[in-house]
Amino acid sequence: MQRPLSWLLICGVGCADPGAPTKADGPGDSGRADDTDAVVDDTDDDTDDTDDTDDTPHDSGLDTGDDTGTPDWITLPASCALPTPDGTDPFVEIGSEINQTGSWFVEILDVSYLPAHDRVLTAGQGGVVVYDVTDPTNPDTRGHVSAGSGPFQRYYHVLEGDEDRMFATHRDAGVHIVSWADEDALFQTATVSGTGWEGLDRSGDRLYVANLEGEVDVFDVSTPDTLTWRASATGLGRPWDVLVQGDVAYVADGAMGLVTLSLSDPDAPARVGAVASDGQPVRLTADEDGYLYVAGGSSGLEIYETSDPLAPTRVAQLDPGGSALDVAVYDGLVGVTTQEAVVLYDVGRTGTPEAPQPFSYEETELFAMALDADDGHWMVGDWNILSVWETGPDPAPAIDLSVGVLAFLDEAETREVTVTNRGSADLDLAGIDLPAGLTATVDRASVPSGETATIRLAWDGTTELPRGSFVCVASDDPSRGEVRLKVSSGSEGDGRALGQNAPDFALEDLDGTVRRLSDELGHPVVLAYFATW
Repeated sequence: MQRPLSWLLICGVGCADPGAPTKADGPGDSGRADDTDAVVDDTDDDTDDTDDTDDTPHDSGLDTGDDTGTPDWITLPASCALPTPDGTDPFVEIGSEINQTGSWFVEILDVSYLPAHDRVLTAGQGGVVVYDVTDPTNPDTRGHVSAGSGPFQRYYHVLEGDEDRMFATHRDAGVHIVSWADEDALFQTATVSGTGWEGLDRSGDRLYVANLEGEVDVFDVSTPDTLTWRASATGLGRPWDVLVQGDVAYVADGAMGLVTLSLSDPDAPARVGAVASDGQPVRLTADEDGYLYVAGGSSGLEIYETSDPLAPTRVAQLDPGGSALDVAVYDGLVGVTTQEAVVLYDVGRTGTPEAPQPFSYEETELFAMALDADDGHWMVGDWNILSVWETGPDPAPAIDLSVGVLAFLDEAETREVTVTNRGSADLDLAGIDLPAGLTATVDRASVPSGETATIRLAWDGTTELPRGSFVCVASDDPSRGEVRLKVSSGSEGDGRALGQNAPDFALEDLDGTVRRLSDELGHPVVLAYFATW
């Protein structure tokens, strides 16, 4: 699947030893929190986020005569023939609607599902959009309205309001109320101009809005189609989202972590404390038992208990295989989007919030950015696509490779790829089909739920791996039984420039100063490719 060029980082000069093992991924790295080389570690790597009782790493289950912790490398059949799937897919897409061409298009950043109305509201490029999901197998796009003209046409977040109203934010255009009384002709009924506004939540007649400029703003919305500022909680870092639970507000703060505000006086929110995060919290939600679920960016999914509402305690932290962008909880499951996939964990069926169990991993067609769930359905904002998903009762494995592309240099070398089972049943690796010049072994062929295996790929250093070459891994994952890993050698394909001197170039920066690559010799150089909107 083609990834966007945003967030692509390339080291030009001054890099680490080019012969050292590196992670080479495709355009648009998935942003994995564990974005490091997949190297066998003879200590417990504890990737399953549980309390391990057996610290033998990657135990293959074979009797080797001793138990030193060193894996026995296994050669699988040189075939990508699919075995009998283990169970049925527990997370299935049942319908979708794409808006990619025409006079306007969508790029979904936020989703709000309103099952009582059989409608979904989204925010992103194209503004706020109303979808009719009366038939969830065939979502239908209705109307939309933009935040403004030119660069202000998108919105960033959307929240259901009273009756046929919604609240929406744009970090450069302000906070708006939008009418969808005529869902084919949306229009704004109230606006407050300002900058920095992101996620929002409502409690009674107060609207709380996170502001990236270091505050949470409070608006009185008791009068229809009116936004009246009342107060601000200041002294925060980079607030991305806010969630109100009774007389406490929790803030996903990209700089400070999980921030707690007292709302004992709703018009005078007071910061009580903060729990630091290893990542950059951007979204959060809660279940009926008071557990908080935080999409922590590079820290993955963070779970907190709130027996003391003003002093939440982190009880679990999970790596979903990418940067956690959004989070939703429903029916004993918590879901996370990682741009590449939707990842589900069991926190109320057989698992608990303090001991979550892997449930499902599904890569989406485009870029999974947002989700919401209720009434038996999961609504996923997959960039230009709104897709509808359902869960099933059967346990099943789910395969996830740590990289999508490997580029070998100009000499024989061995590279390693981590296979993570993000499903709820054992994953059986059935075969690996290879192009000429490569050999493969695995440290174990059966991977328990939540655990990992390592594939060791060795290149002979002479047989060319041209662009288009791939390794095929077959497993009993019912939805992704065949997974392909692109490979190339240094003289061809994606790896043709690895280890070589970058050609010199000169560019003028925003201040008019000419910057030349050769002037930076000996210093790390990062080239960031991104969209200009």
